[in-house]
Amino acid sequence: MTSFLPHPIYTLFLALGWMILREGYGVGDFVAGYVMAALVVFVCRNFFLQPVRIRRPFEWSRMLLVFAREVIAANVQVAWIVIRPRLKIQPAAIQLPLDLRDDVSITALANMITLTPGTWTIDVAPDRSALYVHCLSAPDVDAVKKQIKEQFEAPLKQTIESVDP
Repeated sequence: MTSFLPHPIYTLFLALGWMILREGYGVGDFVAGYVMAALVVFVCRNFFLQPVRIRRPFEWSRMLLVFAREVIAANVQVAWIVIRPRLKIQPAAIQLPLDLRDDVSITALANMITLTPGTWTIDVAPDRSALYVHCLSAPDVDAVKKQIKEQFEAPLKQTIESVDP
């Protein structure tokens, strides 16, 4: 099964993207999206460097739910910042030390940060020891670092691993 579908994470995200683009959120839409995504991933399998294995699928699912909650909460916060008459923000550029070492996990974390409104991954340190993140409003930089590490990085470290082909 790993050789047929080596990237379940990409397949899942493509399936969710299919649902969003089609504006259909039913089980049938997910199944159709998943089949299309599996075909795309299978056809493009030689372009990927490393297959990915998900360990602890329940923990991974919980992380995705936390991520979805954080995206929704961040949307509300950014909308509130935009509609307020006085712009009271405290932007910050943060150096986030990383415990992750493989490219797949670092990329997943960087994308999760960037997909959360109000934050943006600027760069990865050349030695992969840190991510540089811009925050729209971060009154407490240490709290932002702690939140990212606890809610996103720790679950990624426990659930995703790159498999040598």
